[in-house]
Amino acid sequence: MELIDKKISKIHNYIYANEGLSNSEVLNEFLKIFYCKILDEQEKNELVKSLSPDAIIEKINTLYETLKDRLKNIIDSKEKINLKKETIVYAIEELKEVKFKTITSDVKGHILQKIIDRSYRESRGQFFTPAPVVDFMVKMINPCKGEKGCDPASGTGGFMFTALEHISENNAITKKDIDNIYFYDISKSLIKLIAMRMMFEFSYNEPNFDVRDSIAEDYDMNFDYVLTNPPFGTQGKIMDSKILRKYQLGLDDNNKALKAQVPDLLFVEKVIKILKDNGRGAIILPDGDFENPSQEYFRKYLINTVKIDAVVSLPDGTFIPYGTGVKSSIVFFTKIKSDELKILKDNDYDIFYGKITKLGYSFSKHSKDLFLPNGKIDEDYNEIVNSYYNKKYNDNAYLIKASEIIKNKHILSESFHSPIYKRNIEKIKENKCLPLKDLVEFNYSKEKIEKDKNYNYIEIADINSYTNEIINCTEMLGEDLPSRASYKLNENDLIVAVSGNSIGTKKQAKALVTKNFENCICTNGFAVMKATKISPYFLLHFFSSEDFLKQVLKFKYGTAIPCIGREDFENILVPIPTDREISKIEERIKKAIELRDEALRLLQI
Repeated sequence: MELIDKKISKIHNYIYANEGLSNSEVLNEFLKIFYCKILDEQEKNELVKSLSPDAIIEKINTLYETLKDRLKNIIDSKEKINLKKETIVYAIEELKEVKFKTITSDVKGHILQKIIDRSYRESRGQFFTPAPVVDFMVKMINPCKGEKGCDPASGTGGFMFTALEHISENNAITKKDIDNIYFYDISKSLIKLIAMRMMFEFSYNEPNFDVRDSIAEDYDMNFDYVLTNPPFGTQGKIMDSKILRKYQLGLDDNNKALKAQVPDLLFVEKVIKILKDNGRGAIILPDGDFENPSQEYFRKYLINTVKIDAVVSLPDGTFIPYGTGVKSSIVFFTKIKSDELKILKDNDYDIFYGKITKLGYSFSKHSKDLFLPNGKIDEDYNEIVNSYYNKKYNDNAYLIKASEIIKNKHILSESFHSPIYKRNIEKIKENKCLPLKDLVEFNYSKEKIEKDKNYNYIEIADINSYTNEIINCTEMLGEDLPSRASYKLNENDLIVAVSGNSIGTKKQAKALVTKNFENCICTNGFAVMKATKISPYFLLHFFSSEDFLKQVLKFKYGTAIPCIGREDFENILVPIPTDREISKIEERIKKAIELRDEALRLLQI
């Protein structure tokens, strides 16, 4: 496998460097050579011989004509291999030692996905789903022989190919199995890719692939299972009222079409529509859909329409190597009749929750596979699958009652229901504690900004989160201040970041305002407060504690810019120590600030 990966990388890089092609063009031309080599193995296996460059070119051209004939509904008869002779010869020489006949279908799929991941990106918010995530979802859905499956936003077909591989573990794949899976995508360029992949992995030439806009078009196939990772995000909102009127989630409370709707929510409704009764669905969604207050109507729709089987959180960096940093989770559900669903809800059914922390690769732009010392892939998603089916629960795999979801604003996010964060709050409640709002006075009065007046402005980045101090402010004219410039600061105010990627971590910005920064204007990304019933130094200490950070993690929401709502922040529980303990903490924090200030003075001498 490693040898093949290296050879693929070498060929891909050679084509990219020497042919002046775009990434998608490199993929297209590479696949022509790739499949000619496979076809040669299926016929006379002549490319392993020591052939002259001219003989290689002649053989490749012959093979490509055969390939076009096999895929005549997919490849245009006039299409040629658009590579220099030297490039073709180089590629074939590199592939000479590779024997595709001896490679199993799942390994073939891995190889092809590597090529695709390296070369192909769509521009409509579509991102590739990492192979471990696909494998996990397929195992959770457990496609069976004889069942009909679909991906309505198929991309390169990873879900359906993996479903076939899953079925093939216990059964030989037949043409009927191939005919039972359906690929739908809006991109015409993917037809050829999926057809060639089907031939490569399963030796069939014509998959059920339709170029269609799954959101805009009506179709009812009564699928047994649907697996998908639809395009999501606010940039590609659906605005066509004719389309929106087809969906309950496209209408307002008066049954009129919304001005716009994000595609991910419409895809959820589409998946439900195309499932048969007792059909199973699995769909990747941005975490905002699971937790944002503005999306409660969607979650209410979901829990009132299907039986939610499981919600599984993916790691923060899951999609970074694939083009986006959006934090996502997966919802698994079963479509059942409304009367059966009512009985289930009346009896308060259990929903499985899981948290994946490792997927076997590093979460960076230049991702690499990660292995344990014993050589096994460093992942824990199979543990979640085992917990789900074997009913073995722990802090990363547990059950939540449907009623618990409903009474908490239909919040579905794993972090909100995490037993770790629940235990933290229960521990705080064992002793004396008060909500933050009972100990401080919040400043929510937005300063009136004058255009021609100079202001000193403080952003979250102007806080040193290690020393808990404001280290900078920027002088700006009022007309140049950003719209988020909001609150005027006073000496001894406490400021704490309530938005940004660092909230809930040790890097969450917080500071006690000193005389030097009095009258500065700060961003509305801060909560500004004055301690009235407790020492501000103790609160500064508390804002760095696990008791505080775990509560923030429980209540935070949002994918692009995580934040914590005002009400949740005000109600964060503060454990109240004895007066003596508070005095000790206050003395220690004051001493640290004095030493910090003294160090600054020494550095300035």
